[in-house]
Amino acid sequence: APLIDDSAYLRRITLDLAGRIPTQQEFMDYLALPEGERRSYVVDALLGSIDFSFHQRNEIDLLLMAKIKRDNEWRKYLLGATKENRSWSQLFEEIITPDIKLPDQVGPATYLRERVRELDDLTNDTSVLFFGVNISCAKCHDHPLVADWQQDHYFGMASFFKRTYQTKARGIAEDFQGHVKFKTVEGNEKDAQFMFLSNVSVEEPENELSDEQRKELEKSIKQSKEDEKSSSPEVSFRPRKEFVRLALEDQENSYFARNIVNRVWARLLGRGFVMPLDQMHADNPASHPQLLNWLVRDLKSHHYDLKRLIGGIVRSKTYARSCRWEKPVKRPQPDGTTSLCHDSREPVA
Repeated sequence: APLIDDSAYLRRITLDLAGRIPTQQEFMDYLALPEGERRSYVVDALLGSIDFSFHQRNEIDLLLMAKIKRDNEWRKYLLGATKENRSWSQLFEEIITPDIKLPDQVGPATYLRERVRELDDLTNDTSVLFFGVNISCAKCHDHPLVADWQQDHYFGMASFFKRTYQTKARGIAEDFQGHVKFKTVEGNEKDAQFMFLSNVSVEEPENELSDEQRKELEKSIKQSKEDEKSSSPEVSFRPRKEFVRLALEDQENSYFARNIVNRVWARLLGRGFVMPLDQMHADNPASHPQLLNWLVRDLKSHHYDLKRLIGGIVRSKTYARSCRWEKPVKRPQPDGTTSLCHDSREPVA
């Protein structure tokens, strides 16, 4: 497909980076620049603008919370993060392991707080939104269509969130006890491991609490759930912290990085490398695996900088092409010859 003209590019890039169409003055200033410098200039200007921070906040909010509620504390937290250009890995850590001792943790804790009542929602939403993996079909049995996902994966992921609870003061904390058990399709009861999607698991250190210490902890946790002035007790083993560590250390599959690259590409180009976006597994390969892998390596080597990732994509010729392909193309015929035909495709971006 041909490259779009400058006016169409300005409209597209302003919508994608600022969430609005360009003003008349922006259009005139853009056309006043030397032709070879226009596109590079407008990308740099938009990425450095406050409009980009607001729009990026809205896109992250849309990804992580759109189906639940509109929360001002959450959006304020996200706006601060996008203004500072915090890395995607830092946001992930802050959202999954909000620090209960800090007074401003209510914002990042929103993601967990709005899902903590339903372990299934917290487990599957986190798997889908942060890793591009829908494991809901592996709850009652191993996934019937995807060999990668088994009951061990579903309940292994659920184990990391089983102990999470909300305090009366709207904080998010973790219990010192609580295990996930499940029944296999054969009817056998099984203890779930703390296992990530990459099949890597972590062992909980042996609990050496006395009966008196255990009772005191149970009492403190109960008080934190019922009295907003009571703080939740410190626990020695934090499953969600281990979950974040395993997710970021996953070098072989890179689910965390691959998912966000795939979603950003889909947002800007209209279609991801892997479709549907929540079906990242071996039986559903990427349309352009070399490009996806290159972008994943680049994102990781630059500390999960989403602004840099977005800037790289929108500077490409791929992004700047028309969404219509209306050139004559040669198509092979059954008799071995080729014929010239006209191919017109509907817009995809």
